Amino acid sequence: MFGRKFLLATTLAGVFAAGVAGANAEGLRFWTTEEQPERLAKQEEMAAAFKAKTGIEVTVIPVTEKDLGTRATAAFAAGDLPDVIYHPLQYALPWAEAGILDTETATEVVEALDAETFASGALGMTSYEDGYASVPVDGWTQMVVYRKDLFEANGLEAPTTYDAILKAVEKLHNPPEMFGFVAATKIDENFMSQVLEHVLLANGVT
Repeated sequence: MFGRKFLLATTLAGVFAAGVAGANAEGLRFWTTEEQPERLAKQEEMAAAFKAKTGIEVTVIPVTEKDLGTRATAAFAAGDLPDVIYHPLQYALPWAEAGILDTETATEVVEALDAETFASGALGMTSYEDGYASVPVDGWTQMVVYRKDLFEANGLEAPTTYDAILKAVEKLHNPPEMFGFVAATKIDENFMSQVLEHVLLANGVT
């Protein structure tokens, strides 16, 4: 396991934590925000398969995503970070700068797996100094779901551009009977920043 503790990043999130002792006889502790029962069960299966192959036991620990930032900060201060953390992209660079992530180990892992086997965009978003803040492991796409019948009835174009979305909002927005657009607005939860991130990136903002 490259001789140190590490955290995971999803993506675009990734994975790899601060410099503390590596895998030991007690095995590895893994924080995951995928805490739904079915997803936890699948991760337990993966941990069992990992143990069967390496002899190293992995303890899968669910952490609610909205609590992840404070949990990690407190654990770092106490010198009690887990070995691996599955975390959203927005933590990658701030945690790297704070010393929570072991960027050297993350870079070693990416290089060992071959950077060419990763999506270039994912690696670009986790790039840090001469390496990577954490290791991208998965990703998702934000979707715009719309009422095709209402769009057609009102002579609106499909919402494939921001201009088309704005025109549809202006035409269909009539609360409380109908809202023209619904999106995450709870500022203390990560999902809002994840939605905004996609909107901003799609409009050329970095």
